[in-house]
Amino acid sequence: MPRIYVSQALVDRWLGEGQIELDGDLLRLAGRQTSLFINQAVFFKQIDGAEVDPHSVVGCVKTSQELTHIGAEHFDTSVVLGESAYTVQPGFVAVPVGADGTETLLDAAAWAQLVQALESMGV
Repeated sequence: MPRIYVSQALVDRWLGEGQIELDGDLLRLAGRQTSLFINQAVFFKQIDGAEVDPHSVVGCVKTSQELTHIGAEHFDTSVVLGESAYTVQPGFVAVPVGADGTETLLDAAAWAQLVQALESMGV
């Protein structure tokens, strides 16, 4: 299932503008039937104090569970993995869910509608 990364800053903006509703781990797009299950995650922006990324994570998104699995420590906008420190952007990984809250597969048309809805919200 494809995952969508949404930054915390974007979620905060959407909430402030009334474009989404949060219900626990569900993010609902206002005025639409689309819901997304969200899971805390980070986007690795850069490695700090080094030129080489020994873990090849810069440009990647990792959920909290994935960070724990690889032995990383996360605090705010930083992640320490082994001897390496990274600047990260906090956010969420989102996957589409059906009315019953389970992951749902979207066909090409449904994905296009979801992308269009997100773009109209100012992604």
